[in-house]
Amino acid sequence: MTLRLYILFFFFSGMLVTALTGCGDNVANEPPPKKVIVYRVPEVLETREWSTSGTAKDVLETILSFRVSGMIIALPVSVGQKVKPGELVAELDPTDFQLEMREAKASLQDILAELRNAKLDYDRKKKLVSQDVISQSEYDLAASYLDSMKAKSAAQRERIEIARRNLSYTRLFVPESGTISSVPAEVHTNVVIGEPVATLNSRGMLEMEIGVPDRLIALVELEQPVTIRFDVFRDTILQGEVKEIGVRSNETSTFPVTIRILTQDKRIRSGMVGEVTFNFRQAERYKLVVIPAAAVFGLPDGGKYVWIVDPKENVVHKRSVVISIPGHGGIIVEKGLNPHELVVIRGVHSIQEGQKVRPQEQ
Repeated sequence: MTLRLYILFFFFSGMLVTALTGCGDNVANEPPPKKVIVYRVPEVLETREWSTSGTAKDVLETILSFRVSGMIIALPVSVGQKVKPGELVAELDPTDFQLEMREAKASLQDILAELRNAKLDYDRKKKLVSQDVISQSEYDLAASYLDSMKAKSAAQRERIEIARRNLSYTRLFVPESGTISSVPAEVHTNVVIGEPVATLNSRGMLEMEIGVPDRLIALVELEQPVTIRFDVFRDTILQGEVKEIGVRSNETSTFPVTIRILTQDKRIRSGMVGEVTFNFRQAERYKLVVIPAAAVFGLPDGGKYVWIVDPKENVVHKRSVVISIPGHGGIIVEKGLNPHELVVIRGVHSIQEGQKVRPQEQ
């Protein structure tokens, strides 16, 4: 009887250990929650007005630079100076270019001397071949050499012209009337081709460059009116409109938008920082919600869906949405989303229904 009890004890003990081991394996094999980037659906009324800062600049802003490399020996312009066409901006050391010009001209003289000798030799052999004194091959050789010297002379004249242009490029002149807004170069420093020496602003209409986040870019339209207020003139509100809308986001995950300043105010200068305000009344009127385009995915049934994160369980659920026409980098959702819900915007094709996730807001 005692032996039978021992056998039963070890049998059930083994089964218990096996069961516990199996449970441990299941826990160990359970995958960790997947990290996903989510976007919180905003309140429609909160997006009615939106402001961002930007810097004013002249529409006609020209970067002045040399077409040759060298060391600056003269830089007579300064920041804020008003200039006229033809005024000297900067000058490079012309020594090397003058030497190149002299060498090119000297080489041309040598080539012309050889050309004259080749012409005399050709004329002489032309008479001799007509008298059968020399062979035809000797005459052909003289004619070929004369043609070669003519080509060499033409090529050298082109080199002289290039050297003359390069020498003229050592002096940088003002192309049109305006104001020098910056002078990054300095005297006795070397500059390369295209390196900025000075910036010329031709007074005219001003514009601003701003960045609009992907949640709002779909609501921005060309010629859309905006209001502008500069920090130094807070009591003055200027009128503007959207001039250009970028189609790709930049390093800060915003879309570049150019604003044209319509109100003319002589107090506003290029480089001043101002605030641009949008009024999205259409979004409020139709109760539209804008989300990043990457959040929406399609299925074979033709429907459009998004992944919604349950904040209590941290699991995702697929939900059908009704979208409007896609805008610049965003999607306008007409139905299917509620304010403050978390929508997955990255990795939507690598998660499954009911999967545990680790959400991180954008």
